[in-house]
Amino acid sequence: MTIFTGKTEEAAIQAGLAALNSDRDQVTINVVTAARKGWLGIGQRDAMVDVTLKVVAADQAAAKPAPVKKTPVFKVQQPVAPAAPADEPEQPTVSPAERQARREAAISAVEDYLGTIVDQLGIDATVAATSAGHRQVQLEFTTDKEGLLIGKHGRTINALQSLAQLFLNHHGAAHVEVELDVAGYRERRRVTLARLADNTAREVVATGKPIYLDPMPSFERKQIHAVLAKNRFVTTYSAGKEPHRAVVIEPA
Repeated sequence: MTIFTGKTEEAAIQAGLAALNSDRDQVTINVVTAARKGWLGIGQRDAMVDVTLKVVAADQAAAKPAPVKKTPVFKVQQPVAPAAPADEPEQPTVSPAERQARREAAISAVEDYLGTIVDQLGIDATVAATSAGHRQVQLEFTTDKEGLLIGKHGRTINALQSLAQLFLNHHGAAHVEVELDVAGYRERRRVTLARLADNTAREVVATGKPIYLDPMPSFERKQIHAVLAKNRFVTTYSAGKEPHRAVVIEPA
C-alpha cells in the first residue's frame, strides 16, 4: 500500500501520480481517508489515498499441439570433443572519478525529484544533502510544516525515503543508502526506539512471554535488533510480510 496525502482527494491523487510518474489509467486509486475541513480549524483532516500501479497480465501462451510419437531410433554416438569456452566480453572499467561523478549526479537528481513530490503534496520545503559518506547520504528538509512532512508515525517521510532509495537504485547509485530527515526527527526517533526496545525487553523477561511490536520499516527494525543484540535475556527476530513486518522480542 502506497499512501499519499493532500488537502483534497484530487490533490492526494495528483501527488501519487507524480510520484509514480504515471497517468490515471495506469494506476488503481483507493480513497483511504476523505478530506475534512473541520470547524474553525478543529477536526481538519487531509485526504489519504492509496495509489498503486496496475499489474498488466501477460497474454496466455497458445496451447502447444501434442507431440507426435516417433519410433525410437538408436544410434551409436561418436565421442565429441568439448567445445572451447568462448571468451567472455571484458566489462568496461569505471574509474573512481567517474563513479563519484555518477553518484553526485544521482544525489542532485534525487533532490529535484523529492522537491517536486513535496511541492505536489502542498508543502513548501527545500531539500539538500547535509552529510554524505562513501555509501550513505542524508537529505535534510527545511520547512515550517514539519508535522505534515513527517506524517502520522513518520509514514510520510518514510514513504518519501523509500521513493528516494528506489530513485537512486535506478540512477546509478544503488550502493548508496539514503536517509531523509527534518528538524532532527530521525535522532528523536532513534531515542524513542531504543527506549521502546529496553522497556519491552524488561516486560518480556518479567512475563516470560514474547511481544510483537508494531510494524516498522526495515531500517527501524534494524535499530531495535541492534539495541538488544547484546541483551542475553532476550532474542529478537522479524516476522510477517512487508509492509506489515514487525519485530518480535521473546525470552532467550
